[in-house]
Amino acid sequence: MFATLIAFGQSEESALKMVKALRLGENLTGMTYKIAKATTTYKGVEAELGPQKADALLRTEIAVSVPKHQEQWNRNLAHAWAPLMTSAEFDSVASDKQNSPFAPKFVSLQEQAGNMMKVHSEPLLKTVLTDVLRGVFEKSKSKR
Repeated sequence: MFATLIAFGQSEESALKMVKALRLGENLTGMTYKIAKATTTYKGVEAELGPQKADALLRTEIAVSVPKHQEQWNRNLAHAWAPLMTSAEFDSVASDKQNSPFAPKFVSLQEQAGNMMKVHSEPLLKTVLTDVLRGVFEKSKSKR
């Protein structure tokens, strides 16, 4: 059991290195932007300020908030991937990317990792969205 936990820990660290090497966590910015634009809060700010000012304000708030949460997002992503491949496989994909002999395995497991990520990271995404939308709303008041 203890050896399994050590192996999982090593696998998770290798998964984190892979997540960073492949920049897999960079989707947090785009997801935050897409979801925020669909909210009632954002639509209200857009109606008040106009689309260009509202969009600029949203992008500014995302640029402030996402870096605060990026490391945790990356760790959650590594946690989702860790049980799916070995440390050696993660290391190979991280260093050799598409040329890794494990690249096809990596591609075949993306949906499974994505499903695990959704389960574990929904609360974090909500936190990021709340921070961003709070900032957008508060700053929009001073621009009216």
